[in-house]
Formats: sequence, C-alpha cells, structure tokens
Amino acid sequence: MSVDARSRGNVLLMALLVMSGVLIVGASLGTISLLSLRQARAIDDSVVAFGAAESGAEQTLYQIRRAGTPSATLAANPRDDSSPALSGVPMGNGSSWSRSLAANETTVFASIPKEKTYEVVLWDPDAPSSPAGVESLAFSWNDACGGTSGLEVLTAGWDPAASGSFAPIVAFHGDSPALTFLHAATRVIDNDFASGKAYRVRLRAKTCDITDLAISAYRADNATGGQVPIPSRISIGATGTYHASRQALELRLPRLQPLSGAFDFVIFSQCSLLKGVTGTPCP
Repeated sequence: MSVDARSRGNVLLMALLVMSGVLIVGASLGTISLLSLRQARAIDDSVVAFGAAESGAEQTLYQIRRAGTPSATLAANPRDDSSPALSGVPMGNGSSWSRSLAANETTVFASIPKEKTYEVVLWDPDAPSSPAGVESLAFSWNDACGGTSGLEVLTAGWDPAASGSFAPIVAFHGDSPALTFLHAATRVIDNDFASGKAYRVRLRAKTCDITDLAISAYRADNATGGQVPIPSRISIGATGTYHASRQALELRLPRLQPLSGAFDFVIFSQCSLLKGVTGTPCP
C-alpha cells in the first residue's frame, strides 16, 4: 500500500471520529435541553398545582369559619366541582383540587413566646349543645431557661346545653381563674374540669419561651380514662392537580378564629368591676 493511500485512510478515519464526536455532543446537548424544557414545564405546572391546593384549603377554611358549614358536609363534598355552594367555582385554568378534612385532633402541639398566650377551646362547634367530656388536661413542654418556666392556665367554662345567655364560670382554681404549673420532667395535669361543661382554656408562658408544648385531654382525672379528641381543632389536607403535576399541603389550626391578643388582658367576671371599692364579694 502506498503512502498516499495510507494518508487518505487516516484522514477518513479522523473525519469519522470527528463527526462521531460532534454527533455525540449534539445529541447530548439536545437531550439536556429537552430535559431542561421538561423540568421547566414541570416547575411551572407544579406552581399552578400548588396554587390550586391553596385555593382548596382557603375555600375549606372559608366554609368552616365564615359560612359555618359542618365538617361532615364538607367531607362529603371533597372536590372543587362537588358543589358550587360548598366548593366555589371550578378553577378556570384547567387545574383542580381535592380536600380531606379531620374535624378534631387527639394532641395539640404549640410553642408560646414569653408572656404570650395560646388558646384551646374544648367545645364542638358542629354540636354546640354537647359538653366537652373532659375531666383533666395534661401538659408537657420544653423551655429556653433550664426548666424554670411556668405555664399559666386560665379557664372559662359554661354549660353548652343551658338555655339563656352565655354565663361563663371562671373560678376553677381556688379563688383565682388562673393556675400556674411549673415545668416538670414528664408532664403536669390539671384536674379542675367537669365533663358536663365546655371550656375556653388560655395558656400563657411565664419566665421564658415555651417550646414543644403538647396538650392532651382525658375523660377522667389524673389523665386517665382515655384521651378525648379536641374538636375545636381541624386538619385540612388539600391536593392540587395540573396536567401531570400534583402538589399537596396540610393545615392544622383552630376550628374558630382565635381571639385577638387584645383580649389577653380582659378580666372575665359575672359581677360589676369597681375600682377601689370594698364590700360584699361576688356571690
């Protein structure tokens, strides 16, 4: 074989190698671009799907807090096209949502900054004349001051089946409606509840911030007799769908709108409040 033939063969081989490299690089770049476009579309679709999930959660919260719709009714209409009255107008951008609803929580978790309050309502808005069935509450928590914190418990109770105006009873802890529990390694228990009553319980963090607060209700004193689900708490699960994307969120929050912080300093009393006046105590 001549030198020119060998040279031409080497040039042909080199050209094939170069073309193969260019094809491989081009195919790789095309694949990367296609994957990037698909990913960008999936991100856009997921944003729309998450917006649909938020719409489902907001619609559910509106029906519960503003329209007063029973939880069981909403649970029986779980989709955005179930009922215009209960689910609103279906989404106009091609997305959709579905919801799940739990009407109570067994244990409530919270964190309370120092001198701030947290409210738990032992009353079922879907069955307003029914008592809470609670005889004791158990609290456990951590704090930011080496175990020297306190938890102030203020209770206001009433008979939900009684006729007439709302007349709260607040003096459950001796002569004061409030009792402060000191931090304990396990838990503290408040037995000053009656199963035939409904209650608003206001908790305040004393000394320092309280974290990982767990609140549980029980059917008997000393945290016995089995736990009572807290009906004033709800769990809303909403799932949004758009094209092939699905996004979900979960809300755990009070069944009713909490009272404003301005009420932290309100004194509950069935008697007249007279400053600087002494006399017969409130009957």
